[in-house]
Amino acid sequence: MSLPVLDTSAATGLWAGGRWRVLLFCWLGWVFDFYDLILFSFTKRSIAAELGLDPVTVGWIEGASLAATAVGGFVFGRVADRLGRRPAMVASIVLFSAGALLTGLAEGGASLLFARLITGLGVGGEWGIGHAVVADVWRGRDRDVVHGILQAGSPVAMAAAAAVAFFVAPLPDIGWRLVFLLSAGLGVLALFGRWAMPSVRAASPAIDVMPAAALWRAPHRRASAVLLAVLVLHMAGFWCVYAELPAALMGKHRVAAADVGWFQIQVNAMHVVADVVFGLLAARLGRVRLFVAFCLLFAAGHLLVLWQLDAIGSDFATFTLAAVLMGFGAGTWSCFGALFGAHYPAALRATAAATFYSLARFVQLPCKPLLAGALAAGSFAPALWIGVGCALASAAVVLFLPRRCEAPQ
Repeated sequence: MSLPVLDTSAATGLWAGGRWRVLLFCWLGWVFDFYDLILFSFTKRSIAAELGLDPVTVGWIEGASLAATAVGGFVFGRVADRLGRRPAMVASIVLFSAGALLTGLAEGGASLLFARLITGLGVGGEWGIGHAVVADVWRGRDRDVVHGILQAGSPVAMAAAAAVAFFVAPLPDIGWRLVFLLSAGLGVLALFGRWAMPSVRAASPAIDVMPAAALWRAPHRRASAVLLAVLVLHMAGFWCVYAELPAALMGKHRVAAADVGWFQIQVNAMHVVADVVFGLLAARLGRVRLFVAFCLLFAAGHLLVLWQLDAIGSDFATFTLAAVLMGFGAGTWSCFGALFGAHYPAALRATAAATFYSLARFVQLPCKPLLAGALAAGSFAPALWIGVGCALASAAVVLFLPRRCEAPQ
């Protein structure tokens, strides 16, 4: 049976032709990809307790899985640019689903490390490939809108992971193993992808394959340096605060698991709104200008948490405003897909997006165990200050991004 082909030169309208199927598959792939990655962060206390691992060891394992995404990002990005978006995306989904299966079967530190490395390799390519596909298929203001919708899969994944980790996994006869085994079943999405994601016949002529080294040559060098720096800052803020906050609230501030779960759902519900709103406003108000404004909101949310940190256990309801500011400020993530689409040609787009996004995760390899050691000794305040600093630094660094028109398709 022949596979469907989407001719972008003939398609008009936001959802014309097979465009809705393209977005659906990319969105689902990103949701299930990030769900598995963040589910580990939300369940690692239970995993460590059952496997007899200390927090620093678990921190190294989590950091190693994030480092593995850098390898997966580069490999799958090159496959997507040289052989096609669809086979690269299908392969990445199969791989991270296998990692989820192995996580659920882990019997100790070594097997858990192997499982999370496999997961990281598969996770690495998903974000970059999905946003490259959006940049291939949509144009102009439509592109910003669709990037925002695609990025909104991230908070949906986090809310789903929070619901599973804090409400489902603690149930009798469930536990962390079963939720990872069930998430491995998401590999069937790869089969669905052969129907959902058509090959793209671009409106412009084909572009010769470009080497990865072109990322660091004119005219892409400056954009590469700025985007990688801002992504590193954003990733550090996310993995030091978002991913660690649930465990800190329960362990250090004695907040009930159900309250933590609802807090995560509230934050990410606002994050979904923020991602979509960012995409709608970016083309009208300017991506960079909006990015800076959202960074300031994100920092304000962290400062509010710092102000209320000592009272959280007894007055958790006051956390709501912080949830709104943090969730809405996190809409900055919607900007990256559009920026990669604007600054790189189609032949280099997936390589740039997947590699830089995953390299930014790689930097968290030493950060995770160091942070785990710091948090074991005292308050969660240092992590929140890191979040504030990363948000403000991101707002400053992004201003160095070169101004240019959309890159060749």
